[in-house]
Amino acid sequence: MATTVRSSSARKAEHLRINLQEDVSSDSATGLDEFHFRHLALPEIDLADVQPATDFLDRRLAAPFLISCMTGGTEAALPINRTLAAVAQRHGFALGLGSGRALLEQPELLPTFDVRDLAPDVPLLANLGAVQLNRGVTVDGARRLVDLLRADALVLHLNPLQESLQPTGDVQFGRLLERIETLCRTLGLPVIAKEVGFGIGEPDAVRLAEAGVYAIDVAGAGGTSWSEVERHRLAGPLRNVAAAFRGWGTPTADCLVQVRGRLPRLPLIASGGIRTGLQAAVALALGADMVGVAGPMLRAAARGEEAAGELAEELVETLRRVMFCTGAAGIEALRRVPLARDGDFRSGAVEFELQTGPGPAFHDVTDRVQASVARLGLFDGVVVVSSMHTTAAVVVNEDEPLLHADFGRFLNRLAPRSGYEHDNLSRRQSVPPDEPLNGHSHCQQLLLGQTTVVPVERGRVRLGPWQRVFLVELDGSRSRRVRVQTIGR
Repeated sequence: MATTVRSSSARKAEHLRINLQEDVSSDSATGLDEFHFRHLALPEIDLADVQPATDFLDRRLAAPFLISCMTGGTEAALPINRTLAAVAQRHGFALGLGSGRALLEQPELLPTFDVRDLAPDVPLLANLGAVQLNRGVTVDGARRLVDLLRADALVLHLNPLQESLQPTGDVQFGRLLERIETLCRTLGLPVIAKEVGFGIGEPDAVRLAEAGVYAIDVAGAGGTSWSEVERHRLAGPLRNVAAAFRGWGTPTADCLVQVRGRLPRLPLIASGGIRTGLQAAVALALGADMVGVAGPMLRAAARGEEAAGELAEELVETLRRVMFCTGAAGIEALRRVPLARDGDFRSGAVEFELQTGPGPAFHDVTDRVQASVARLGLFDGVVVVSSMHTTAAVVVNEDEPLLHADFGRFLNRLAPRSGYEHDNLSRRQSVPPDEPLNGHSHCQQLLLGQTTVVPVERGRVRLGPWQRVFLVELDGSRSRRVRVQTIGR
């Protein structure tokens, strides 16, 4: 155990040195610079009216910024964490601490983490590698970490790539979600899941939300590349392996569009390459509740409290002027201002299956269409929803059972169930033995149509207050496929 603790502390010191002295930036762009706001020459508000204050973890913040989890567990981290805590308190930012694994193993390291006295009024986040739940850290151990640091929540960081590039890394990620779910149910405090710079996209976010996490920090690609950090610690073939991943990951903007599109109410933190107040404003407009800043704040803190404070002020004042010039007096208003995406049109497609009942039957697929749009990362454009069958249609209408019954009777009047040449099986070639008599189903599908097109705005399917997307089964019960294709930016 002593060897493990010493190596953990030495690794943290090495990580800190590399981040401060080496170029460890990702080759990937955040994607945030693809978005731009519409400038208002007449914003109709005063600059003094612009207040970016927000609430996070039941505490009031002056601005929606989080100094992201970075360091601790080494003597070199002590002055940096104290500087960051002082800046967080003075500017009303939330503060995350570095991984507390070493603290659990060696309690005498507490002074390198313990900054609550310097930041008594802001949300303080303890931090632990999620994989440690598979390596012996129990719920009681996680609770002890939070208690030692007097934290408001626990961050679980997910870093499979980074761990795989450490010669003694912890790569036991199997069945980890079960342990995360247990922790969320029993810890008694909010649990926040985050990546370390390679991104959390829609599929992982949904699983984490279902497991009970309070919030997700997408930590997308575009900032510090932890594969590159590890490369500086390696020799031999593994060093070249690490180099291959410098551009790896899902860009921060794509993570935000995907996750917010699928999970509209989950608290969301944007981090990963956010260096300016303008990028922070874009992230907030894309649906983030908080914005995490790590590398720039670390380098500023290494120069001293004055430099870190100046960066904090710059972030806030840039954000305030973006809000001023878009007519947004508060963060909620900023989320409603027009935001355009540059770049080429994108197209993508996915399919899903569902089991239908005997027709005519209306099956609401709106949520599955929205999930597909989120997974494909469409921000603005259209989604084409198509039935892959000749006896099932796709329509937009109201989800009201009596109306559906009316539609069924209407279709059966227009295309009754008998009297079709198609049903004369003796005149058709290559007819399978279980071929149904469904000429009416084909005719009804011609009336309704195979495809519908729905606009997408800011990552959300744009429907009227009573509208839903339906697959309409016009034949017997069976498995059906629906294709969802997105076109736009």
